[in-house]
Amino acid sequence: MRRFLSGVLVGILLSVGTGLTAFLLIGSWLAVEDPLEKVDAIVAISGDTGARADTAITLWKAGWAPLIVFSGAAIDPESVSSAEIMRREALRQGVPESAVLVEGASTTTEENAAEVAKLMAARKLRSAILVTSPYHQRRAAFEFHRAFDPRGLVFRNHPASDPEWNAFLWWRQEPVRSRTLLELVKLGAVYLSQTK
Repeated sequence: MRRFLSGVLVGILLSVGTGLTAFLLIGSWLAVEDPLEKVDAIVAISGDTGARADTAITLWKAGWAPLIVFSGAAIDPESVSSAEIMRREALRQGVPESAVLVEGASTTTEENAAEVAKLMAARKLRSAILVTSPYHQRRAAFEFHRAFDPRGLVFRNHPASDPEWNAFLWWRQEPVRSRTLLELVKLGAVYLSQTK
């Protein structure tokens, strides 16, 4: 009986440990990242307080691509698009106007991917570095693969350097906990929609 109870206890501890480890690794899994290589454009999609634009600008200044594409509609119909706000920040940081393209119509990640794919194909751009928030990178990559693959376009993932988000401690504070959990729900919905 003692051996049986010891086995049950070890099983419970292993299950809890495995579950806790998986929970703690969610952040690393969401923030998928590929090795960088030179590409035709850096694509930054809107949705944060500036880390995505800043990361795209840093990559451009480091010479990873000659162009930056900012994608995202206005938060409300009365204001300028999020992509335009990011463009203005790039110009302020010294990126020339000729090195920036704006896609200001998309309101969802799926639309970001579709509109950027159209823009890139029209300009004969074939490769990109995709920049978004770390917790959003995996779902964005899924949508960009769906839009890019049929057009023969490719991209590398590079999560934004976001000081608010930590891959291992995201669950400790708001608003990053809610953003990450919401992203997991959205990602699950996207995967489920593909299995139907």
